[in-house]
Amino acid sequence: MRSTGIAVMAVIAAVSYASADEMKAPDPNVAANPSASMGEPVTEADMEKYRKARAATLQITAPAPQKFRSAPPSMSVESFGRVTRSASGETSTSDAAPGTQESLDKLNAAAKSMNRSGMQRRRVDAGDLELEDESARANRTVVGNDDRVQVTETNEYPFSSLGFVYSEFDDGTAGGCSGTLIAPNLVLTAAHCVYRTETSKWATFVGFIPGLDDREAPFGKFQAEQWTVTQGYLDQSGKEYGYDHLFHDIAVVELKEPAGSATGWLAYGYDDGLAGFHANIIGYPGDKPQGTMWRASCPIDPNFIAPSLFEMECDTFQGSSGASVYSYNKERDDRVIYGVNIAGTDRYNYAIRITGPYFDYIKAFTEPKQ
Repeated sequence: MRSTGIAVMAVIAAVSYASADEMKAPDPNVAANPSASMGEPVTEADMEKYRKARAATLQITAPAPQKFRSAPPSMSVESFGRVTRSASGETSTSDAAPGTQESLDKLNAAAKSMNRSGMQRRRVDAGDLELEDESARANRTVVGNDDRVQVTETNEYPFSSLGFVYSEFDDGTAGGCSGTLIAPNLVLTAAHCVYRTETSKWATFVGFIPGLDDREAPFGKFQAEQWTVTQGYLDQSGKEYGYDHLFHDIAVVELKEPAGSATGWLAYGYDDGLAGFHANIIGYPGDKPQGTMWRASCPIDPNFIAPSLFEMECDTFQGSSGASVYSYNKERDDRVIYGVNIAGTDRYNYAIRITGPYFDYIKAFTEPKQ
């Protein structure tokens, strides 16, 4: 089953059911609108804050690779409840999205029946890669096994929909992550970018700078109205980042203004039978020049797709947390986010997978508020 959650430019339409097995919403906005309102100007002082935040961001280290093979922790409907922190400092909770139990049941059934022993790595066409043309290859910077490519045209779609997530905490520290617009005012990122379980501290301020490139911010900066994690992630409060964190490390940031009206946004989706794809991960790794956007790519082997996680060899670094893991089909000009980059080891990196329950969780933000 393949499902995509997508929004149109001005009105978020209700999800329509194409069949019993497929859910599909309207096509995503695929072109930036230069006439749309822009964010606030980014100052030199802002740039200095972003630089310090990125330098101070800690690498999230995943548990030992063999733990990936273990059964995931039991996940209840309650763990998909929403916990929201507002820019004014208020915290609120809401129940899991309708249909979450049904999605969980389907996920558990798919996990039990998963047998990838006979699967082969899918042949990847060059069209699956963003920027995979002669100019990109000519500008490729290789350090050892590093095959990341710098993105310089950040004001053009789809790169305009990707950006830098800046967070401040009340202990005077700050953090820098990556994020992706999935609707005019919604940014998908990692939960650890806005809530630190080690100290049980929420970010007190969150901003999003789409298309940030070196010292240029073509669309300005956008302040967040509120940011939300799952109850399952909040339940890890007081603990160092560990195995159980991996399965809940996803967040949605709601902006005060619709940045996506100027930048466009990407689709998100899930596929219970996902049998490998070529991942594109675009973000702001801390080992690259300040404020620069980079694309990593790698094939996701079917044998490294767990029910709730991806294990991958894409090159990432601190600051890349929160970047979307998406597939790209050049022939159809189709991009779908299937996960969020969250943690790594010296051998593999990890992404939380958008499953049916998380699809419901994210889609609930696009529905009219009661």
